[in-house]
Amino acid sequence: MADDTSEKIEMYSFLQNKRAKSIFAKLDYTLRNGKHIQREYPKNANLYRFLNDSDNYESLKAYYSDFFNLNLIKEGSDFNNYYYLNLNEDGRSNVPSDNRDYLRSEYIIIGMLFLKMFKLDGNIELDSVSEFTTLLYEEYEEQKNALRKLINDNSSDKSTDFGDQRFENIIAKSFEKFGDLGWLMWDKEDEKNKFKIMPSFERLRIIYQPQIETIDDLINEVKDAE
Repeated sequence: MADDTSEKIEMYSFLQNKRAKSIFAKLDYTLRNGKHIQREYPKNANLYRFLNDSDNYESLKAYYSDFFNLNLIKEGSDFNNYYYLNLNEDGRSNVPSDNRDYLRSEYIIIGMLFLKMFKLDGNIELDSVSEFTTLLYEEYEEQKNALRKLINDNSSDKSTDFGDQRFENIIAKSFEKFGDLGWLMWDKEDEKNKFKIMPSFERLRIIYQPQIETIDDLINEVKDAE
């Protein structure tokens, strides 16, 4: 019995770290709210430093698996690594569904188009919501029209059509969500316009890479169906 207790203490050894008392509560809150922790985000760099310690990471990985059935994941490499919590392969967790946040389909579509414009089309200076919206209106007319239809078809708020202001509000909300996840960091929190892309935005690209590369085909399918 004593051996079992010692093993558990060793397994969750992050609790014995002298910084745990001041850091763990904030770290746990951040991770379980769906945020991604990386070198520049959140601004409290101590969270990243604590998690980036290999002993702490392995110990925390066991903790979240045992108590919440969640997988603590590390992705990226070297300077650009990031951490987040994900469901295990069984798709279940011990976190109530009411406390889980899901990325709405219209936000995913906007994120995919942003990554196409930013990475595939070489708009490497695209770093604000207003620039994304302007570029969409001025150089991506077909994509904009198809995107409006896709958003409308996938929106929980069904309607036959909606104006520019509502469309632009959805774009703004999608980027706000990306900021909440830690996929981007706002230059000014009170403005939520200009931003810096964080390494964790790669999650969207990794998950939807085939769809991002063929999004023009999807746009054409929507256009032909009109």
